[in-house]
Amino acid sequence: MLRRIRNIVITGIVVLLPLITSTYIIWFLFKVIDNVTGFLVELIIGRQIPGIGLVFTFLIIFLVGLFATNIIGKKIISFGENILLRIPLFRNIYISIKKVLDALFTQHRSSFQKAVLFEYPRPGLYQLGFLTGESSPYFEQKTGRELYNIFLPTTPNPTSGMFIMVPRSEAIILDISIEDALRLIISGGILNPEALRSAEENEGRKKNDD
Repeated sequence: MLRRIRNIVITGIVVLLPLITSTYIIWFLFKVIDNVTGFLVELIIGRQIPGIGLVFTFLIIFLVGLFATNIIGKKIISFGENILLRIPLFRNIYISIKKVLDALFTQHRSSFQKAVLFEYPRPGLYQLGFLTGESSPYFEQKTGRELYNIFLPTTPNPTSGMFIMVPRSEAIILDISIEDALRLIISGGILNPEALRSAEENEGRKKNDD
């Protein structure tokens, strides 16, 4: 009983941690920038301007992103990360969140190979996930089945989710892009009609070729 409670608590932490961490960082950044810029603006023009903190928060995030995309910026950020990754607890949390965020929101989405449809948590109910690779032979020997490693994101926050292994015979590889699948998940089912039409046209061409 205690072991089950411990597993439930750990699962809850894993699900909530990325969302809470991301929200707290953005909120903290906004509060700091809003306080500083609000004070400076009031000092210069004699009154506060509503929303100025939000504008400066977006501007700073944009400038950091711009800085991180050039060669010098990458080297400085890499040096800073190497120092931070020496902190044991921080290292584990940071790496996990960074990998998921990189896979979801950067141009380097090699971690997610294909969008996959499969039945979960019971037959007749379908989930949309991302294929991350073929499972280890160790698990395939234990189960006697060929498996796919799949990341199952949650709605509307795709940075949280779970890792599951699905038999290859039960996984349906979809002919839609990672971006379209991600858009569907985040929107809770509202998919760009163009993506649907494109997928339907591809399916039609495949049937005609056959």
